[in-house]
Amino acid sequence: MTTKASPKNKRLELGERSKETILDVAGRLMSARGYEGTSISAIAKESGLPASSIYWHFSSKVGVLTAVMDRGNARFHAEVSTMEIPSEGSRFDKILATLQQGIRSLEQNPDFVRLQIILMLNSPAGEVNESVLRMRVQARDGMRAALAQAFADLGTSRAETVAAGLADFVGASFEGIFLAREASSSRTQDLLRQLALATVALAEGLLSSEAESAGGS
Repeated sequence: MTTKASPKNKRLELGERSKETILDVAGRLMSARGYEGTSISAIAKESGLPASSIYWHFSSKVGVLTAVMDRGNARFHAEVSTMEIPSEGSRFDKILATLQQGIRSLEQNPDFVRLQIILMLNSPAGEVNESVLRMRVQARDGMRAALAQAFADLGTSRAETVAAGLADFVGASFEGIFLAREASSSRTQDLLRQLALATVALAEGLLSSEAESAGGS
């Protein structure tokens, strides 16, 4: 015997469905037109939901954008957190595997990534800036953790030194490769390999400089 959902549960389900539809449409439109170029009326038209429903769920356009970014960020980091860096192989192999998995994760969230880039270049003030900054910090922390794991054979202290010194460089370079891919670059895998090689070389240089400084002190 099947149990019928109560009217209250049905309303909640419909409300959540409407909310997700709004976020899907808003993310797609804002990633194509930018924040300023996307109006509540456009979101309402594309989603088939009244503007009043959008305001009821999110209060304002800033509220919509913040929710889009928070949802995209949660999805992206949920996927990244399941990535497995190979326990065997060289440092190059581990870094390359991490970068390749990162690209695959970005491919699952293209609208979110494009919108994040747009906001980085021209972000509205206040709450949205805080949301973007929060995501940038999380991305850097994730890259730092991945690098520390890739260089774990050096020992915790030296691996952390490498990760802290190279996280920003590798993160910025990785984002550049993604942008090149969006511009129909056919060299994504070659660029990832070059970045992995550069990371290994820079790590060796970083550790050599550290050893020289320690020896001279």
